[in-house]
Amino acid sequence: MNRLAAQFSVEEPSAYLKTAVLALGAQSALALVYLAATDAGLAEPRTLAIPFVWITAAVVGVRHASRPTSTGRIRVVAAVVGIGYGLFLACVTGAVGTAMGAVGGLDVLLLPPGWGPVVRYDGAVVSVFLFPYRAIGYAALAYLVSLAVRDVAEYGTPAGLGGLVALGSCASCALPLVAAFGSALGGAGVGLGTTLTGETYLLATVAYVLSVAVLTVRPTVGT
Repeated sequence: MNRLAAQFSVEEPSAYLKTAVLALGAQSALALVYLAATDAGLAEPRTLAIPFVWITAAVVGVRHASRPTSTGRIRVVAAVVGIGYGLFLACVTGAVGTAMGAVGGLDVLLLPPGWGPVVRYDGAVVSVFLFPYRAIGYAALAYLVSLAVRDVAEYGTPAGLGGLVALGSCASCALPLVAAFGSALGGAGVGLGTTLTGETYLLATVAYVLSVAVLTVRPTVGT
C-alpha cells in the first residue's frame, strides 16, 4: 500500500547562504555604479537595507525553489495565475493603477539604490510607479506562485492531497498581501526622503521574506 506524504523541499543552509552572498555582492556592485553615474544620494542604513533584503530573498527563492515537471498546458495555466497574482499585488501597492489626471508621460526619479531609479508613467489609461526592489520582489513571488500551482495540478488531485498542498501554498500567498498593504500604508513618496515609517516597512519586509521562504520550501508529494 502506498503511503503519501508531504515533504518540504529544503536544501543545505550553505546553498542558500552562497546564493545570498552572491546576490548581495552583485547588488553592492550595481549600487556603487549607480551612485557614481547619477546624483542619487543615500538613505539611513535601515532604509537602505530594505531593497537589498527583498532582492536577495527573491534571488534565493527563485534559485532554490523546486520545479515540478509539468505539461505545456499546466505550465500555461500556472503562468497565467502567477502573472495575475503579480499584477494584483502591483495594483494593491499602487504600483499600477488607473490614470488619475492629465497625461504626464514617462519620468525617472533618481532615489537611493534599490528604491531608485523609480520608473513613473502617467498615461491616458494607466499610471505606473515602480520601485526596482518591489518590481523584482513581486515578479519573484509571481513565479513562485506559478510553481505552487503546478504542484497542485500535478500532484494534488491524483494523490488526494490537493487541499494540503494548496494550504501550504495559499498560506504563503496571503502573506504578501500584508506586505503589500504595509507598503501602501507608507505612502507612494517613501523614497523621496529618509522619513520612512520604520515599523510599517519592517512588517512588509518580514512578511515578504516569510512569503518567499514558504513558497520556496513548499511541501511536495512523495510516496
